[in-house]
Amino acid sequence: MKFTQTLAGALGAAFLFGGVAFAGDVSTARLQGPAAAQQIVARSTVWTCEGDTCRARPNHAVSVSACRAFVREAGPVAAYGTEQRQLTAEQLTACNAAARQASN
Repeated sequence: MKFTQTLAGALGAAFLFGGVAFAGDVSTARLQGPAAAQQIVARSTVWTCEGDTCRARPNHAVSVSACRAFVREAGPVAAYGTEQRQLTAEQLTACNAAARQASN
C-alpha cells in the first residue's frame, strides 16, 4: 500500500512539473518583416505567425540548421530561439544566409 501511494505521488509530481518544463520549450522567431502567412511549416514543425513573430513547439533543439530551415520558408529573422537559448548575432548571420540562397 505504501509503495502505491509513493508511486502515485511521484507520478503526480512528474505530470505537474513536466508541464512546467514543457511550457519553456516554445521557440520564437522574430522576422525582419511581417510574415507572409499565418502558418509556416519548416522541418516538420508548424509555426503560427502574427505580424513579425512566429511561435512553435519544435521537436528539435535551437540551432543554426533549424533556423536555416525556418528562414528558407519564412525569410530572414532578427531573433530565433527559446527563452533559455537564443542564437547569437553571428549565428543569426549564418542562419539568414539561407534566405539569400533561397531567393536566388
